[in-house]
This record gives sequence, structure tokens and C-alpha cells, in this order.
Amino acid sequence: MKVLIVEDEYGVAQNLKDLLLDLEPDTQIMCILESVEEAVAWINENPKPDLGFFDIRLADGSSFEIFEKVKLTFPIIFTTAFDEFAIKAFKVNSIDYLLKPIGKEEIKFSLNKYKSLYGPGDSELNTDSKEIEKGQEQLLNVIREMKASRQSTYKKSFLVYIKDKIIPIVTSEIAYFFLQNEVVYCITLENKKYTMDQNLERIMAQLDPEEFFRANRQCIISRRTIDAASQHFNRKLLLQLSPKAPQDVFISKTRVSAFKNWLSG
Repeated sequence: MKVLIVEDEYGVAQNLKDLLLDLEPDTQIMCILESVEEAVAWINENPKPDLGFFDIRLADGSSFEIFEKVKLTFPIIFTTAFDEFAIKAFKVNSIDYLLKPIGKEEIKFSLNKYKSLYGPGDSELNTDSKEIEKGQEQLLNVIREMKASRQSTYKKSFLVYIKDKIIPIVTSEIAYFFLQNEVVYCITLENKKYTMDQNLERIMAQLDPEEFFRANRQCIISRRTIDAASQHFNRKLLLQLSPKAPQDVFISKTRVSAFKNWLSG
């Protein structure tokens, strides 16, 4: 079985790879991709996999956008930390969806479902082409609906805790979220710091991707906080943020193109 993984969290991607190889040792992981842009380019230039695992939220947008840019003829298992999007995706052109953190039993169930639907061999040969086209058109309709109503799906504020008080912080006042010593913090544009009770992955799933960008594994940044970006070693970008971040914030070379597209959007 040939598998394509589209996942922008390195640890999640490696865990998924390890679990797949443990359950199906003959699995060939064709590639692990981090962004919509990379996925579209790879799918256009390479033989199709038998199965894809697509994280719904990626560095440069939603994996649903891949369906708008390229025709997919292989089944997908969606992964996500935020079930609202997974449920919508599950209803169209998907075998199953996995909620993070992903466990061995959940993957085993999804693989068994894949085998029961497609059987051995080439998934395209075992699937009616009209059904594939129908599924893709259904997904595109869902994407259009989600875009039309996206403002109501994103968080307007986050709750933070200060001693015995719960305080709402308006999302538009947030400069960035960052992970430090396994604790997630929120920094406002006024440079106020709060502790969060959610991980970065779940936070990103609730943010408008036009306003916030997952810079790296430790940081999510708001468009409002960026002063400048400068070239750095190994083709990375070093960001200058206001207020200044407690540690340097880099954009890796694999995400530079996605970041530039986001910043100029």
C-alpha cells in the first residue's frame, strides 16, 4: 500500500508513519508534505498513492484547498484536532476521519474500513470513476459553503485564567501564541502574557487562517504583529515582531513560500 501524508506537524507525521508501518509493515510512505502548495505540486508530478492522510489545517491554509487546485483520484482519511471540520469532511470524498491525538486502534479501524471499501490492489481500479468525480464535486460544494460562513466558525475570543478569574481575550487583540517549556502562552498586542489551556494545534484550528499563520512548531503569529522579515541562514526567514517575542521566530525554508503568499494576501 502506497501512502501520502499531508501534515504540517513533524511529530504528528512521524507518529502516524510509525503507527502505519507497525500495523502494515509493507506500507510505502511515498512522501510527507507540510503545505497545500507542496501537496498540489507533488500530486501533479508523481504517481498517485493508494491512500492519503490529510490534516485539514496546514501551514498555508486548509487541505480542502488541494481539492480546488488538483483532481484527486485516490481515497482520503482526514485528520484534525477540531471535529467540526472533520465531520464536514467525512461526509464527502473521505473514508474516515481521525481526531488527534491519533491512536493505534483508530488507525487500525480506518485501515480496515479502507480495505473493505477498496479491497486489494489499485484503489482507482476498484472505484467507479463517476463516484470519484461525484465525491470531489460534493467536497467542492462543502468548501464553498464553509468559505461563505467562515466568519462564524472562527473564535472571536479565547478564555485565559488568572488565579481564580477567567478572562476573555478578544482574538483581534492577540499578537501571537507560543510554546515554551511545554506551556502555551498568549501575548497580546499590548504585550500582556497569559497561559493557555489548549495546545497550538487546537488553537490554530480555531483561528482565521487569513489573519494567523503557524510560523513553526513553537509559534502562531498574527498578521498585526509582523514588522519585517529578513533572510537568515539556510534560506530561513527571521521575523521581527511587535511586541518582541521571547525567542527568535523563524520561518523554515519549506514554509517560506506559503508565508509570503499569506503575508501578501
